[in-house]
Amino acid sequence: MKDSVEKKYDTDEKRIKFLRTRGNLITFKEKFYPRGTANPGRLQIIVCSIEKARNKSVKISGSFYDSNWYNSMEELIDSIDWEEMEQMHA
Repeated sequence: MKDSVEKKYDTDEKRIKFLRTRGNLITFKEKFYPRGTANPGRLQIIVCSIEKARNKSVKISGSFYDSNWYNSMEELIDSIDWEEMEQMHA
């Protein structure tokens, strides 16, 4: 029997569109530590915007804190737990 559930995040185009939408909740594969290691690690962030640096690095600016910087949009996409996101938004 075929799986009739449509995947929301099965292409990079869909993933990038989701990342750029203000207010979306993003779940990462590994904890990141906003503002250094003094604060507790986080797995999720609420998107305000995507920031890009001149060297092509990107990060998510969040409502309360920002994600780590990633060397490219592809690296940022790879750091997100898209399987978990599919389950949460099914």
